[in-house]
Amino acid sequence: MNTEQKVEKLLNEMGRGAKTRLAEHLGVNRSYIGRWITDPDYNIPRDKIKGIANFFGVSADYLLDDSQEMPVNTKVPVIGKASCGVPNGYYADDIQYIDLPSNVAGDGVYGVVADGDSMLPKISEDAIVICDKNSSVNNGDIVHYTINDESGIKKYHERDNEIILEPINPAYESIRYADSDIDSIKISKCISVINPL
Repeated sequence: MNTEQKVEKLLNEMGRGAKTRLAEHLGVNRSYIGRWITDPDYNIPRDKIKGIANFFGVSADYLLDDSQEMPVNTKVPVIGKASCGVPNGYYADDIQYIDLPSNVAGDGVYGVVADGDSMLPKISEDAIVICDKNSSVNNGDIVHYTINDESGIKKYHERDNEIILEPINPAYESIRYADSDIDSIKISKCISVINPL
């Protein structure tokens, strides 16, 4: 992968609002970010590489070396909050990074901060939930979902042309989406939880 492809991949992993936040971080117009990715005649200026690497928590060497497929570090982006209660449209203003063991960190792995108590006792308020976009999701798995711009963390069930998102805390009710009511959906399996002390 070349530098522009790696930046596109990192932006996709970061999710909604990532291009805008990267543009603000670099002090450039958002349209430049799009050109770097889509226009093969418009390469990322080399004076922006260090800022991009800092934004994503990767090394500049990773971005510049076309033969290096994975970042050499194990930093994973924490992309914002995810509701453990009523679904919300969260995204992060400031992306933070956490270090994970190399057997956990990888392509498609990111973190979200739990906001609410519908997943107690497994996931507490302010826990960092590690998610993997590339893991297959089965009924009963805990997932980070975005459905029609509403985001949250729940147990996932799919049956009879509907998706059921179930809390662990019995004080909350399940959320149901009929297949016909879903315009867009992203589901990532939650693979680990780092609860606050």
